[in-house]
Amino acid sequence: MGLSVLVEAKVCDASNPESMDRQFLKALLQAKFLYGNKFTAEELQDIKLMIQSNIYKYLSILLDGRERFEDEATSKMKARGFHDHATQSDRQVDSNENGQCIYSINPKLKHFSDWLLDIIATGDLDAFFPAATREYAPLVEEVWKDPAIQETYRRKNELHFLPDVAEYFLSRAVEVSSNEYEPSERDIIYAEGVTQRNGLAFMEFSLDDRSPMSEAYTDNLQAPLPPLTRYQLIRINAKGMNESCKWVEMFEDVRVVVFCVSLNDYDQAKMMQSKVLFETMVGHPCFKNIPFLLILNKYDLFEEKVNRVPLSACEWFADFRPVQNLYNINQSVAQQAYYYVAMKFKDLYTSLTGRKLFVWQARARDRVTIDEAFKYAREVLKWDEEKEGNYYRMQEDSFYSTDVSSSHFLRQG
Repeated sequence: MGLSVLVEAKVCDASNPESMDRQFLKALLQAKFLYGNKFTAEELQDIKLMIQSNIYKYLSILLDGRERFEDEATSKMKARGFHDHATQSDRQVDSNENGQCIYSINPKLKHFSDWLLDIIATGDLDAFFPAATREYAPLVEEVWKDPAIQETYRRKNELHFLPDVAEYFLSRAVEVSSNEYEPSERDIIYAEGVTQRNGLAFMEFSLDDRSPMSEAYTDNLQAPLPPLTRYQLIRINAKGMNESCKWVEMFEDVRVVVFCVSLNDYDQAKMMQSKVLFETMVGHPCFKNIPFLLILNKYDLFEEKVNRVPLSACEWFADFRPVQNLYNINQSVAQQAYYYVAMKFKDLYTSLTGRKLFVWQARARDRVTIDEAFKYAREVLKWDEEKEGNYYRMQEDSFYSTDVSSSHFLRQG
């Protein structure tokens, strides 16, 4: 038996295919590893070259940020007077007798920086890299370890185009740039740009039905395995939706729509774009009466970030207020924020359809959570089949559907 699972991943900028949001692509890659789909030698070589080239893109973002921070720091120095000493609380304008600041680099690195930024500006990166990757790898390592670049990286939240995997690869520049380098599974999961250029990506896989959430689950490991169900995973992006998604009508047996949202994007315009795209998907005639599963991704990054940047930074979440000792349960700010976001989407979905939205939390680089997400999608399919029975009524209010009231997290009055 084969079932189609349609998956929607949002895009950061629908006008630019290269800016396609990568979180579900990580999940798609995890699925390839989890369910037996392997990369060909040609695909691995392409990924290797892409990773090697990406190193210089990451470095150029850091170098551009360094120049900006240096200009800001030197302007402050001039405004205060060259011979004034910077206060300890304002480290970025700490200067020496030559008027340099903590963002200044030596002439050799400055020459390399100017050269690389010129290449990026003219769009000629592919003409030099990854062909010259091995030659420049030691210099990349030197730049990355330079104190000025490390100071710049500490302000990575201000470098909006710098992906969070930059450190992972830049810290291994020499290794990754080697001719003998072979990307590991983790490298491929972390890689930026493993994507499809068109609006559709497709894969098939089988899922083991022996999940603790499944009726087929048993503690008896000697019991015969149930037949594996073949699934088709069809990924589309927002560009496809903007083209009226006429091709979606070809897939008459689509059984569930999985919509991915990066929790970590709450303080950027991307979250509001996700909301608009979600409304478009839910209201599309192609998906009438088809259950939706929302995957709130990158919880690990969200958990760290929400303690620094309030969730209310997003206009849709402006009334979120964390509370202490809710019902004597010690919930962290991140946990409260997660349930709040889940309820915002659930309430929106219900207002549009009158139905329940299923929600799952995931970390796209964590294989276990992706495996659980796909298995949960299978359970959603089963619950949809049995929605007329008592089993569905009990399960739909489970922890996994995050049916938790959000009223306690709202500003009162």
